[in-house]
Amino acid sequence: MPGTEEQGLLHSETTGSSNRQHDNRTVRGSRASRRQMLNSRSVVSLLTVVLLAGAGLGIWAYGTLPTSDHDKHPHEYALNTENIRTHLTQLLEIAGKHNNSRSVTNGHAASAEYVMARLQAEGNCDVHVQRFRSPVWTELSEPRLRVRAPVDVEYISDTDFTVMRYGGQGASIQAARVVVVADACKTKATDDVDGAVAVVSIGSACSLFDAAHALERRGAAAVVVVRAAQYKTPSRARVRLVDWKEGDPLMRIPVLSTTHSAGEVLRRAAAVDIETDTRIDVVETFNVICVGRSGDANNSVVVGAHLDSVAAGPGINDNASGAATALEIHLTLARTTFRPRNRLVFAWWGAEEDGLLGSRHFARVLAHGWHNRWSVAERLNLRWHDLALNLNFDMLASPNFIAQVHNGTDASATARPGSQQIQHVFEDYFARHAYPYQLVPMRAGSDFVPFLENDVPAGGVLTGSAKLKTIDERREHGGLAHAALDPCYHRECDGLLNVNMVALDRMSRAAMHAVSSLASMPDLRAFLNGTSPFSTH
Repeated sequence: MPGTEEQGLLHSETTGSSNRQHDNRTVRGSRASRRQMLNSRSVVSLLTVVLLAGAGLGIWAYGTLPTSDHDKHPHEYALNTENIRTHLTQLLEIAGKHNNSRSVTNGHAASAEYVMARLQAEGNCDVHVQRFRSPVWTELSEPRLRVRAPVDVEYISDTDFTVMRYGGQGASIQAARVVVVADACKTKATDDVDGAVAVVSIGSACSLFDAAHALERRGAAAVVVVRAAQYKTPSRARVRLVDWKEGDPLMRIPVLSTTHSAGEVLRRAAAVDIETDTRIDVVETFNVICVGRSGDANNSVVVGAHLDSVAAGPGINDNASGAATALEIHLTLARTTFRPRNRLVFAWWGAEEDGLLGSRHFARVLAHGWHNRWSVAERLNLRWHDLALNLNFDMLASPNFIAQVHNGTDASATARPGSQQIQHVFEDYFARHAYPYQLVPMRAGSDFVPFLENDVPAGGVLTGSAKLKTIDERREHGGLAHAALDPCYHRECDGLLNVNMVALDRMSRAAMHAVSSLASMPDLRAFLNGTSPFSTH
């Protein structure tokens, strides 16, 4: 999971923080309702003889025993989480051979080869490789920022300032003059930024990339973005088009962020030195798409999970846990000769950690007919209007987990009714098992976004990343208060020891419940529109 995308509007600095938490609502599955459901089952048994022999218990029934939860949801119980753990072990070994990472430029390709090999050996789908280009930004060594005049101040990297992600290629700038630009989106002709370091304020209503790129085109040597006073750390947001595709521009000059206090000194500086050691490479990567061979193609259910990790670690919770769960769900359904009413399409996205680029490419090709030089290899037996919904699984095994369900009310007006229905399918699972869960926003941060943006309903489950668990959440969900849900989020320690097997078991079965239920559902579109009840019969 790439984290909350900060690269949108500059003015989101002042509004985003209040929106991120308002939708976290905790719900406990109703044990009373579950008991009522059990008591109301029709018992058709004519005779039951119970024989006790020593410590043994024998049951003989003439007639029919009540239907068990296992009988009603066989695929949910058929899923073996030990098999998922085996996939995680294999993916960790792959990371170990590639700089302890499964990022686009490290172990992602080998991870995809593993998934494809298992699909081709045991799966029941046509496997496609969908190639695309992705820009990869790398910081090779620590940057320097120094005020030369009127005072001499050396700033501390990652404390006073940072190089923003995708903030240009490396550069060495000496004694450059400083120009304060009041509104980065409305650079005036009087703002002579040619060869200067442009210091910009936050609060303008254009994207960060548009502001920085405009200054680059005006000849600025570098851009320094000063954060608002309420933020105590510099920003690591992406300075890049959100929906980047091959051929779109990328920053060439350095783009830095400073704290408010450091920025106040910079605004009064006469000359500064900047040294950055970064690079942006545009590389080839790919999605793995597994198109089911049976079921109604006009009601396709896309099950997605990103397969890549960040460069800093192996990404076993983020997101080998989701990718391995999707793989084992497919293999389990294949072993049980599951025959879906609605076609299943499984997708393992590439370059999610670089800004959802794999799922965005998939949507761009299918929804908008966009092609690049790999268009022949990309051809899939899919049309965008065939896609009924998307299920997204991103981080299912956080060590200090909270079971979370995406809130369908956050979807766009067109996709909202279906997204709310998907939410209810997951809620059915948690209520049936009396597991507590929490509704969380579905606005940014994972691969459901391109589907919602193109009017396809979406939903999913997750277990949380860097957010700290509150005392109230600890009372409801267990674990440790004032600790991150995943203390190894985007770090080198995100290995097998970072996997909570209780969370993985619970969430992977929730995923299987949704996949098998929605794939089996008659009148799927009517259900998503709210005109047909939840039924798999």
